[in-house]
Amino acid sequence: TIFVITTDGMENASRKYSYEKVSRMIKRKQEKYGWEFIFIGANIDAIKEANRFGIRKDRAINYINDSVGIGHVYGSVSKAVCSVMEAGSVKEVEKCMNESAWDEEVRNDYGNRNKKSHN
Repeated sequence: TIFVITTDGMENASRKYSYEKVSRMIKRKQEKYGWEFIFIGANIDAIKEANRFGIRKDRAINYINDSVGIGHVYGSVSKAVCSVMEAGSVKEVEKCMNESAWDEEVRNDYGNRNKKSHN
Protein backbone atom coordinates (compact mmCIF):
# COMPACT_ATOMS: atom_id res chain seq x y z
CA THR A 1 0.00 0.00 0.00
CA ILE A 2 1.19 3.47 -0.82
CA PHE A 3 -0.25 6.50 0.94
CA VAL A 4 0.29 9.83 -0.82
CA ILE A 5 0.05 13.11 1.07
CA THR A 6 -0.06 16.16 -1.20
CA THR A 7 -0.37 19.64 0.24
CA ASP A 8 -0.12 23.23 -0.89
CA GLY A 9 0.79 24.20 2.67
CA MET A 10 -2.53 25.94 3.31
CA GLU A 11 -4.43 23.42 5.41
CA ASN A 12 -5.92 24.33 8.75
CA ALA A 13 -4.44 23.15 12.01
CA SER A 14 -6.24 20.03 13.18
CA ARG A 15 -7.66 20.03 16.67
CA LYS A 16 -8.33 16.30 16.56
CA TYR A 17 -4.93 15.00 15.43
CA SER A 18 -1.55 16.22 16.64
CA TYR A 19 1.71 15.65 14.76
CA GLU A 20 2.58 13.05 17.39
CA LYS A 21 -0.68 11.15 16.95
CA VAL A 22 -0.41 11.15 13.15
CA SER A 23 3.25 10.12 13.43
CA ARG A 24 2.27 7.14 15.60
CA MET A 25 -0.46 6.16 13.14
CA ILE A 26 2.00 6.31 10.22
CA LYS A 27 4.66 4.36 12.10
CA ARG A 28 2.18 1.61 12.91
CA LYS A 29 1.13 1.24 9.27
CA GLN A 30 4.77 1.22 8.16
CA GLU A 31 5.91 -1.36 10.70
CA LYS A 32 2.87 -3.63 10.88
CA TYR A 33 1.69 -3.55 7.26
CA GLY A 34 4.70 -2.32 5.26
CA TRP A 35 2.91 0.77 3.95
CA GLU A 36 4.93 3.36 2.03
CA PHE A 37 4.21 7.04 2.65
CA ILE A 38 5.23 9.86 0.36
CA PHE A 39 4.83 13.54 1.18
CA ILE A 40 4.61 16.11 -1.61
CA GLY A 41 4.42 19.75 -0.56
CA ALA A 42 4.35 23.26 -2.03
CA ASN A 43 4.96 26.53 -0.19
CA ILE A 44 6.50 24.66 2.75
CA ASP A 45 9.66 22.73 3.56
CA ALA A 46 8.23 19.34 2.59
CA ILE A 47 11.18 17.38 3.95
CA LYS A 48 10.94 19.06 7.35
CA GLU A 49 7.16 18.60 7.51
CA ALA A 50 7.38 14.96 6.41
CA ASN A 51 9.94 14.34 9.14
CA ARG A 52 7.48 15.68 11.72
CA PHE A 53 5.12 12.89 10.64
CA GLY A 54 7.83 10.23 10.64
CA ILE A 55 8.09 10.06 6.86
CA ARG A 56 11.58 9.48 5.49
CA LYS A 57 13.29 12.38 3.74
CA ASP A 58 13.76 10.32 0.57
CA ARG A 59 9.97 10.00 0.41
CA ALA A 60 9.37 13.76 0.62
CA ILE A 61 9.57 16.31 -2.19
CA ASN A 62 8.81 19.96 -2.80
CA TYR A 63 6.88 21.05 -5.87
CA ILE A 64 5.92 24.32 -7.52
CA ASN A 65 2.17 24.85 -7.18
CA ASP A 66 1.22 25.68 -10.75
CA SER A 67 -0.12 23.67 -13.68
CA VAL A 68 3.36 22.52 -14.74
CA GLY A 69 4.40 21.52 -11.20
CA ILE A 70 1.13 19.73 -10.54
CA GLY A 71 1.51 17.84 -13.81
CA HIS A 72 4.92 16.63 -12.64
CA VAL A 73 3.40 15.62 -9.30
CA TYR A 74 0.82 13.41 -11.03
CA GLY A 75 3.54 11.85 -13.18
CA SER A 76 5.64 11.09 -10.11
CA VAL A 77 2.73 9.68 -8.13
CA SER A 78 1.86 7.45 -11.09
CA LYS A 79 5.44 6.20 -11.21
CA ALA A 80 5.43 5.54 -7.44
CA VAL A 81 2.14 3.62 -7.60
CA CYS A 82 3.35 1.55 -10.56
CA SER A 83 6.58 0.71 -8.74
CA VAL A 84 4.63 -0.52 -5.70
CA MET A 85 2.36 -2.59 -7.95
CA GLU A 86 5.42 -4.23 -9.55
CA ALA A 87 6.72 -5.40 -6.18
CA GLY A 88 6.17 -9.10 -5.66
CA SER A 89 5.94 -8.70 -1.90
CA VAL A 90 5.90 -6.10 0.85
CA LYS A 91 9.63 -6.67 1.31
CA GLU A 92 10.29 -5.70 -2.32
CA VAL A 93 8.34 -2.43 -2.19
CA GLU A 94 11.21 -0.32 -0.85
CA LYS A 95 13.60 -1.67 -3.48
CA CYS A 96 11.11 -1.01 -6.28
CA MET A 97 10.43 2.52 -5.01
CA ASN A 98 14.15 3.31 -4.80
CA GLU A 99 14.87 1.94 -8.27
CA SER A 100 11.93 3.72 -9.90
CA ALA A 101 13.29 7.26 -9.40
CA TRP A 102 9.64 8.14 -8.78
CA ASP A 103 10.52 11.64 -7.57
CA GLU A 104 13.05 12.65 -10.24
CA GLU A 105 10.59 14.56 -12.44
CA VAL A 106 9.34 16.77 -9.59
CA ARG A 107 12.79 17.27 -8.05
CA ASN A 108 14.25 18.37 -11.39
CA ASP A 109 11.39 20.76 -12.09
CA TYR A 110 11.50 22.24 -8.59
CA GLY A 111 15.28 22.57 -8.64
CA ASN A 112 15.35 24.25 -12.04
CA ARG A 113 12.43 26.63 -11.60
CA ASN A 114 13.00 27.42 -7.92
CA LYS A 115 16.58 28.54 -8.73
CA LYS A 116 15.30 30.89 -11.42
CA SER A 117 12.79 32.52 -9.09
CA HIS A 118 15.53 33.24 -6.52
CA ASN A 119 18.07 34.79 -8.93
